[in-house]
Amino acid sequence: MTKEKDVKSMFEKYKPDKVIHLAARVGGIKDNMDHPADFIYLNVMMNTNVVHYAYKYKVKKLIGILSNCAYPDVSKSYPLKEEQLYDGPPQSTNFAYAYSKRVLGVQIDSYRKQYGCNFFYVIPCNLYGLHDNFDEKQSHFVPALIRKIQEAKINNKKTITLLGTGKPLRQYLFSKDLAKILLILLEKYDGEGPINIAPKNENPSISEIAKIALKATDSTDINIEFDNSYPDGQYQKDLSIKRLNGIIGDFKFTPLSEGIKKTYEWYLKSIISYA
Repeated sequence: MTKEKDVKSMFEKYKPDKVIHLAARVGGIKDNMDHPADFIYLNVMMNTNVVHYAYKYKVKKLIGILSNCAYPDVSKSYPLKEEQLYDGPPQSTNFAYAYSKRVLGVQIDSYRKQYGCNFFYVIPCNLYGLHDNFDEKQSHFVPALIRKIQEAKINNKKTITLLGTGKPLRQYLFSKDLAKILLILLEKYDGEGPINIAPKNENPSISEIAKIALKATDSTDINIEFDNSYPDGQYQKDLSIKRLNGIIGDFKFTPLSEGIKKTYEWYLKSIISYA
């Protein structure tokens, strides 16, 4: 996706009517802090090429995917509403990635305004689920947590160490829920973005999520320690889904404990299959 000729060839070969643009270079806090140039360059190149050639090849509808980290680090009110997106700078730990997502939003709005493209974008909260990235250095919090729990079990350890203080608040969305919502929007929505996507009434702390995961994986005998020499990242970034509800109606989201259990079971099967 970062090479213009490859993206052009892809559109020429498949000639899609509709596109959901999910491609991205992603990672956890440490990965973002260690590789900011990779995050800004790779994501801006992907986004620029995909949106431009979607226009060139007359794609009837495109949905771009932003991230809630694109919102300001500190906002005047919570949950965050779509009109607050550009109210201030993003959090410093993932500044480059956050700005690449803001640029995607600006590009989509610009192509819609100048060319009349039926393009819009959504802003999901933190994601997790089956087929996630469990890499030790690049994974996000939930897959990293699941990996640490399983490794503790294998090695008969009674303590796992998580980075930061455990105090920040996070909304987590099961990936299958996002997929279902995107398909609904693809069929029935033709308006402008952005549209927040997040489970309602869920905004636990990192510490609380860790405890939910221990219970969901039958690992309540394992203790949790926090290494507060590492930064927490953004303290709070929960999203208002009033606009989403007005478009698709009430949606039954997968509870966090259920989603983590399903993800853990998939992870165990993937370990066995690659052993």
